[in-house]
Amino acid sequence: MTYKQTLFFVSNCLSLVQYPERRKEVAELISSGLVNWDHVVKFSSNQMVVPALYYNLKQADLIGLLPEDLTYYLEEISHSNQQRNEALLLQANHLVALLEKQNIVPVFLKGMAHIMENLYLNIGERMVGDIDFLVSQDQVDIVVELLKKEGYRRFKDDDLIRTPRHYSRLVHKDFIGAIEIHWKVLNYKQANKLPANLLLTHKQKVSNFYVPSYAHQALHNLLNVQINDSAYKTGILPLRHFYDGFLLSSKPEVATTLKEYQHNYFLKNLYLKCLHKLFRPKETLYKNSLLLQILMLRYVFSTNEKLYKLERNVSYFSFRLYNYLLQIVLVVINKNKRQHIYKSLKTKGWLKRHLNSYKKRKG
Repeated sequence: MTYKQTLFFVSNCLSLVQYPERRKEVAELISSGLVNWDHVVKFSSNQMVVPALYYNLKQADLIGLLPEDLTYYLEEISHSNQQRNEALLLQANHLVALLEKQNIVPVFLKGMAHIMENLYLNIGERMVGDIDFLVSQDQVDIVVELLKKEGYRRFKDDDLIRTPRHYSRLVHKDFIGAIEIHWKVLNYKQANKLPANLLLTHKQKVSNFYVPSYAHQALHNLLNVQINDSAYKTGILPLRHFYDGFLLSSKPEVATTLKEYQHNYFLKNLYLKCLHKLFRPKETLYKNSLLLQILMLRYVFSTNEKLYKLERNVSYFSFRLYNYLLQIVLVVINKNKRQHIYKSLKTKGWLKRHLNSYKKRKG
C-alpha cells in the first residue's frame, strides 16, 4: 500500500461509526489481503489514531477479520489510552476544584473538551497530549501561582516561554498530564479571528466541566490546524484533528457556522475540502473555486511520499540558507548578535550539535 492508499483506508475506517453502510466496502478490502497492516499501524501510530481505528472497526464488527496479533495490539493500546484518559479526567476535576477557590472557571479545549462531552464512541478513543484550558488573560498569573503552590513546575526548568497564546507547559509528579494555560487560541495577528472572550462567554457545561460551544470547537479545530499548525503551508493532513472536525461537523449548528464563517475564507474552504476528501461526509460544506484547486496542490505533495520529501528538503535547505544570510547581516549591524554568535562558537560541542541538527531533522 502506498502512503495515499493507507491514508484513505484509515480515514474510511474512521468513518464507520458515522456511516455504517461503508462496512461492506472496508470488509471487502480487508478480506482481499491487499491491506498492509504494518503500514496501517505505523501510519495510525504517527497520526495518533490507533484507538479510534480500533473502536470504529470493533463497532462495525470487523475485528474478527484482522490478524490475531494485530487485534491484541490494538486492544492493548486502546485499553491503555482509556486508562490514561480516565486519569486525565480525574486530574481535570482536581484543577477545577483548585481554581474554583479563586472563582476562576477554566474552559477546556481540544481533545479534553471532546472527551468531556462524549464526542467519541469510547472515552479511550482520543489520544490526548496535554490538558489545554482557557482563562482570561488577567487570570493567567493567578492560575500559574496556584498551580506552582500545588506542586506543578515548568516541564523544563529553563523553559520559561510566553507564546502569543499560552504559558509554558506545567507538569506535576503525581499527575499524568501536562498543563497548558491559554489566554488566546490563535497565534499572532490571527487571534481576533476567534477571540478568546467569545469562547469564554459562550461556554457550555458538561458534567463538572466547561467547554466551548460545538460551533466554537469546530472553528477552533479548523483554525488551529490551518494557522497554529500551518497545515495550509505544509500540506500535512493531521488526521487526528481532522477526525475531530469530522465528528463535530455532524452537529447541525456546526454545519451552519462553518458555512457562514467568512474570516480566512480560502483557508476555511481548503480545510473543508480536505475534510471532505478524507471522510466523504454527506453534506458538502466547502465552495469550489479555481484558487481552491490550486491550493489543493499541496495535498498532492503531502500524499505522495517522493514529492513530499523533495518539497520538504527544498523548503528546509532554503530556510537554513536564508537564516545564515540573515545572521551574517545581524552580526554586522547588531553588537548583541555578534557577542551571542561569538559565545556560541566558543562553546564546546556547539558546532557539532548544529551540524547534527541536519541529521535529526524531520522530513
